[in-house]
Amino acid sequence: MLTKLFIHIHRILGLILCILCFSWFISGIVMIYHSFPRVSQEDRFTRAEILDTNGLPAIQDVLLRLPAKTPTRGLSLNNPYGDPVFSIGGGRQSVELYADTNVVAPVINYALCENRAARWCADRKITRVDTLYALDQWIPLAHYKREFPIYKFYFDGPEKYQLYVSSRTANILQFTDSDNRFWAWFGAIPHWVYFTVIRENQNLWTQFMYWACYLGMFMCFTGFVLGIRSYWLARRKGFLRSPYKKRWFKWHHITGFFFGIFVFTWILSGYMSMAPLPSWLFGKQDSRGFRQSPAERQAPSPTDYALDYRKAITLTATPDDPVKTIEWTHYQGIPLYRLRTVSKEVTLDASTDTIRPFRITEEMILAAVKRLAGDSTTYSITKMNEYDNYYISRRRPLPLPVYKVTFDNKAKDCYYYNLESFRPVHYDTNGRWKRWLYRGLHTLDIKFLVERPALWTVVIWTLLLGGAVVSFTGIVLSVKYLKNRFIKFVKFIRFIK
Repeated sequence: MLTKLFIHIHRILGLILCILCFSWFISGIVMIYHSFPRVSQEDRFTRAEILDTNGLPAIQDVLLRLPAKTPTRGLSLNNPYGDPVFSIGGGRQSVELYADTNVVAPVINYALCENRAARWCADRKITRVDTLYALDQWIPLAHYKREFPIYKFYFDGPEKYQLYVSSRTANILQFTDSDNRFWAWFGAIPHWVYFTVIRENQNLWTQFMYWACYLGMFMCFTGFVLGIRSYWLARRKGFLRSPYKKRWFKWHHITGFFFGIFVFTWILSGYMSMAPLPSWLFGKQDSRGFRQSPAERQAPSPTDYALDYRKAITLTATPDDPVKTIEWTHYQGIPLYRLRTVSKEVTLDASTDTIRPFRITEEMILAAVKRLAGDSTTYSITKMNEYDNYYISRRRPLPLPVYKVTFDNKAKDCYYYNLESFRPVHYDTNGRWKRWLYRGLHTLDIKFLVERPALWTVVIWTLLLGGAVVSFTGIVLSVKYLKNRFIKFVKFIRFIK
């Protein structure tokens, strides 16, 4: 009785989910090499103008122009459109001030949007402009609605650039070309279900993805139980000999048995990329005090920077390598400037009025750890000259050596400090579970594979193709099942007539 129930459940869920699973696996292969198009910070930096110190005000004068009680964290200066602008804060709460008080804020109108679009693609001509009052495939997220109407500019040339500009702020929202649009249709769009009709409603998209994962995992579970049962009943015919004679049933059984567990873990890890760890299983842990980096606790005021930012720009820039951005930052209370030129990034110690490059030392790390632990928490420090399963990245090499600091507290907090990054990598118990249930299972970010890129590629392709074959054979069986049901229905209708 239970077997028949599992067969019906597996068949019904297969009818619903096999096409979705097949698209997830095929698009997963594409996602290894191509993601959804977006305007990156690097795109904005490349197109920004250089910073000229002529006419730049003293930082004290800039702070006096800020609205009352405005936090000064996240202060930076860049030149995106020809007039240097100070940015304070981040995200939607940021405040922007023109460095030159004589600059009048431009009127936000179509002419300004067109001018910025032309500057963005200076080597191409605008051939067409659409005015959008609804989201489209390349701006599918609901938060874009506040920018309506949005101007969509088309450019000539083989790349077929398309640029989206907000009519409210004249900011660049999205930039695509024919190549990344093509690959997105085979990669990110089906993989993330980024179809506008679903993605523009955040709640609908979230519920769809959650239920697709719930049902997909249950489908895999029933299929795995049935697959093991079939092999067990046919054990006398030979080791792992499929009892099915029909070709599609046989291949679905064989591939499902060997790759079904990976189909399940990929659906599970896909779910974990969106959902928090269930508290009923992993419990609740509050380690906010440890998650706060020592570098974030002691933010000095911009007025505490002894080195004038204009001097830092002047002495860092060269005729062939001018400065484009400068950021007020800090490390353990030490005021710092982070400057980006065309070719490099420079960090300067701003605690004195001399140009002095800043370097993190082992003594600074030990002092940060001691301050973080306080007097009540014990900890251990290990200097690592090679990666482990938590301090490793497939996309970029992380700096070595690294100092692994493990705290003896309830959450088992662990920090990885290196001599280049201001923010240490942090894990607690829940973070480690999350790392394995998402990155470990979904992208195979496992030390053994990450350190062997060729092997990683072979393994990920093999498993994704195996999952695609399981799903495709399921699609074929579903079509055959529907066809047989339809034929029987037609015969029944003819019979009763």
